Amino acid sequence: MRSAAFIFVVASFARAADTPATLVSGDEAEPIHSAVIRQEAWTQDPVRRLRLDAERYLKEGPWTVTAERPKGTDLDPHEYYSESPYYWPDAANPAGPYLRRNGQSNPSVFSANRTALDSMCDAVLTLGTAAYLLDDARYASHAAHLIQNWFILPKTRMDPNMEHAGAIPGSRNGADLAPGGVAEGRPLIRAIQGMEFLAKSGAWDPKDEAATRKWFEDYLRWLTPAGPATAIRRGDNPIWRAALEASAASFAEDAAAERRVFDSYRAPAFPRPPRATGAAAVNAPAQSLAASLEGRAMICRIAQLHGVDLWSRPARTGGTIATAIDSLEASLADPKQWSKEQAAGFQSDGVYLMAFAGMGLNKPDYVAEFRKLERPENAWLAMVDLLVGRWEAAAHQTRH
Repeated sequence: MRSAAFIFVVASFARAADTPATLVSGDEAEPIHSAVIRQEAWTQDPVRRLRLDAERYLKEGPWTVTAERPKGTDLDPHEYYSESPYYWPDAANPAGPYLRRNGQSNPSVFSANRTALDSMCDAVLTLGTAAYLLDDARYASHAAHLIQNWFILPKTRMDPNMEHAGAIPGSRNGADLAPGGVAEGRPLIRAIQGMEFLAKSGAWDPKDEAATRKWFEDYLRWLTPAGPATAIRRGDNPIWRAALEASAASFAEDAAAERRVFDSYRAPAFPRPPRATGAAAVNAPAQSLAASLEGRAMICRIAQLHGVDLWSRPARTGGTIATAIDSLEASLADPKQWSKEQAAGFQSDGVYLMAFAGMGLNKPDYVAEFRKLERPENAWLAMVDLLVGRWEAAAHQTRH
């Protein structure tokens, strides 16, 4: 019996060591875990916040796309569906497609699937991270339960596409789609990181893990430029599409897809980082400001962990992502200046882009700015704080 138990433990550690890295590498995760166990000072506050969120999520969920469905749409109950928040009924044509009102959110549009997706992804990120870093099987068990309901169980699973995200009410049964629908999937990147921590904990059933990775293989196939997402989503956000492709490819361990995404980021056709100063930075659309930089930082971070440097990729007009960050730093520091639409495009926990850029470009001033920026006390930023703390600790050891 002892031999069997020993083999099981060794196998669990081997599986944990072999898990792919999307946002946190093994070279980072293991030292952070050790520092948490040793209760090093720089881990204390992030661990407190992580544990607080994890305890809350133990009592919540599961979430599914099948729990609440839109009225008047003939869709399979497993299809994700949402309506673009900035569209309102046309008073001159009540039966026609809704019309866009910039900066004005319509509280009546269907958003239950979007809300459920956000909650599920935040919970899986939180519980998976806590299961690994805090060595708590309760968190692993509930994370696995949430993953089963969203991705695996035939009765409740979501189909692996977002073909009906951002529908415009009143238009051909929701067939017309507002730009940005694919980007609604960006919380999935956080869920992926939570799953990778869950796998590292050795407490995830291998069959469930394989089934979830298969879901992301299918989702990646839908996302890819040759797939239906491109035909449906002309004009969609190419930056967040690329970030989602990179993260799904990493999790599905599809090296060819990873290379394709990283090569596309280098290509001349890929949108260049915005550059604006002063009032122009404040008044420009959110997607061309901080939200754009957030997506770029995500792509560059994923590439970095796969041995590809995209941080220093130059733009046609010269400069890099750092040039754009420098020109927009004042806006990042005070997002209260932004319009409602801009604020909706960039949530306050998006300030992690400064941490990722600081570590990727080896710019301590960005990391210092990240520490000063106002942000919520959630598990996602607790994880980023732990990454930053480990990066600073490693730099201190190198200097000494």
